[in-house]
Amino acid sequence: MKNKKINEHQVLKVLKDYNAGKSGLELFEKYGVYGTNIFELKHKYKDLGMDILVELVNLNEENSRLKTMYAELCIQHRKLKDLLKEDF
Repeated sequence: MKNKKINEHQVLKVLKDYNAGKSGLELFEKYGVYGTNIFELKHKYKDLGMDILVELVNLNEENSRLKTMYAELCIQHRKLKDLLKEDF
C-alpha cells in the first residue's frame, strides 16, 4: 500500500488485523502500512462499524459493475442507431 491510494478492501483487512491484535510491525510487513496511516484509517472510519464498511465495499463493487454494464449498453445502443441510420 506504499504510495498508492488505499481502497475499502484494504482498509477492511488492515482494520480487522489491527483489531485482532496484530502489531504495527506485522501490519507494515504484511500491508506496507505505517502506524500513522493505521491511526488515520481508524480516525477516518471510527464511526463506521465493520458491518457498514463491508456494506460500503459491496456497494462500491455493485456500482462498478453497473457502470460497466451501462457503458456496454451505450455502445450497443450507438451501434444499433448507426445500423438503423444506414438502412434509411
